[in-house]
Amino acid sequence: MAKNHTATKEQRQAGAWRKRGTKSVGGGMLALTSAVVAAAMLATPAALAGEGTDRYYSSKQPYVAPASTSYSAIPNRYHLAYTESVARHGSRGLSSYKYDALLALMAQSAAENNYAGFVSPEVGKEFINNVNAITAANVGNGYGMLSGQGAIQHQGIGERIYQRDADLFANAAKQGLRVSYQSSGEPRATESGENFKLGFDQASNGLLANAVVAPNNPADNNSGKNFDKNTTTLYFHKTDNPDGTQKTGEAKERAERYQQFVANDGGIAEAEENVTNDPSMTTASHNLLSQIFTDDFLASIGKEEGQRIWYNTADGTKKGAANCAAGADPAKDANACGDAKKKIASEQDAAMDLYNLYIIAADMEQENNESHAFNFDQYFQGQHAQEAKTFAWSLDAEDFYEKGPGRAGQDETYRIAQPLLDDFFNAIDTRERAGTAATFRFAHAETIIPFAALLKLPGSQQQASELYTYENNPWRGESVTPMAANVQWDVVVRDGTDVSGQLYQPLVRMLYNEKEIGFNDSCTPIADGSTWYKESELKSCLNGKGTTVDARLTDEEGQPETPGHESTPDDSQKAPGANDANGQRKHPVKSSANGGDAVKLAKTGSNVTPAIVATVVMVSSAIFGGSYARRSRRKA
Repeated sequence: MAKNHTATKEQRQAGAWRKRGTKSVGGGMLALTSAVVAAAMLATPAALAGEGTDRYYSSKQPYVAPASTSYSAIPNRYHLAYTESVARHGSRGLSSYKYDALLALMAQSAAENNYAGFVSPEVGKEFINNVNAITAANVGNGYGMLSGQGAIQHQGIGERIYQRDADLFANAAKQGLRVSYQSSGEPRATESGENFKLGFDQASNGLLANAVVAPNNPADNNSGKNFDKNTTTLYFHKTDNPDGTQKTGEAKERAERYQQFVANDGGIAEAEENVTNDPSMTTASHNLLSQIFTDDFLASIGKEEGQRIWYNTADGTKKGAANCAAGADPAKDANACGDAKKKIASEQDAAMDLYNLYIIAADMEQENNESHAFNFDQYFQGQHAQEAKTFAWSLDAEDFYEKGPGRAGQDETYRIAQPLLDDFFNAIDTRERAGTAATFRFAHAETIIPFAALLKLPGSQQQASELYTYENNPWRGESVTPMAANVQWDVVVRDGTDVSGQLYQPLVRMLYNEKEIGFNDSCTPIADGSTWYKESELKSCLNGKGTTVDARLTDEEGQPETPGHESTPDDSQKAPGANDANGQRKHPVKSSANGGDAVKLAKTGSNVTPAIVATVVMVSSAIFGGSYARRSRRKA
């Protein structure tokens, strides 16, 4: 059922990123202040991806749309023929009744004897109210479901993809081509896709709204009926699929091998144990909790005789009854009941649970309203701000070792994403036969993280030969896989054959979170400073076979003119084709095509010139309202 919270165009453009501490008012959202707008427009690309915000939300970083981006022009005699992407679902609520459930049980014990376990009754009451409020917000939204922010994020991405590639879609409509929508089958992934399609269709005035590839395996029979459920490419990390079915054949073998590696690899276990036992974790945990609970109460937590442990059961005991969130209907939302094996048995357990509420609260700003207001920011401010960084490192280390580049010498954590890379190439090669102009896929962090490592995207190129830390490795969850993280490939083609009688190779460029970047340095672009690559070159270099002898475009094939450079708001730019610290070509350059200039998109009213392919984000100072595509909650 759809909620009445439609995003304005400005909200979709801005990615629904509001100043921390503001709350929803009357179903709408408070706009960014002028100071925040100015800061966003001047922010570096790293900050726009989450890095440097000092919030340390790890992989729960809300998506931030680029404030202004320029894109390179298409090479001579080529035209845009296809685009495809994969995106993580947008911002969501808590995946299950877990962190809030356990902290509520712990707080219940601390409240005994007139709040004797809290530093004061006032602090205790406020803490309990915050925990109860975020529980109520998740019950109302549905545990694990997309939040209002997440819906708006994908509406904006859908709108901007249409604007960037408007010529492609105009031609697709004329030629009767279709769009393929795919999902992992997890409700929040499908819901993200629905909101993406909503933004895309609104921006295009419904140009391709009904030109959809009929799915072989629909995500559901309702609003997800246009989405093909593809667990092999979008949910490859588990043998169990989101709908309860099991993988078979090669997909099952691949998932089993990956799961066994993560569970049994001694290097992963040792690294994660070293992070857990690091003195900084012990210190940060106590410092965070001591502003809420007394030292005597904290000293009572533990596994020794006479100490306290809280299990996720109705009474907190190991064999207690099932623990379900107040007001939830387990028949409609099975995730609203907790896993009895989860527990708080140490200060670090409790501190990490609190940190997890802090980071998910950043993704639930619309749900944080007068009906159930919560404020977890207050526990990570002032002298406690650094604690968030320590806990972010802990979560990032787990993702890095289990899903990302991982320890030196292994490839299991990202080889798991090979089916997705194969699908990207297959979609290009079969697009004409399939009659498709675009393929849009919606998945998870467990999809994006290994895919980024496989492609060696910025921040995902360095494995760990020693314990992963923020000091020795650039990998950050907040920039590699923020909510709604996305990878897009644009494909251009040239009609006819080359001098050898072969069809011209399609050319590909990549956008990562809507910023144009070069492929990694094992790949050779069509010309120095270009971000366009032959598909044949990418098939070789991205599959570990090295560069090809004919990676460059010859003059006869449409060699670009000497590249120029289009300025962007990033003051840290280097010369065209320069590489950053991760070996990436940092900045797109303009090449000769249809006049040869790279262009920027500027919106005027509601009209968008179809030939424009770049985006400028606009931010409104209005109070926003409206609706977003909303899915009914399902059984797990």
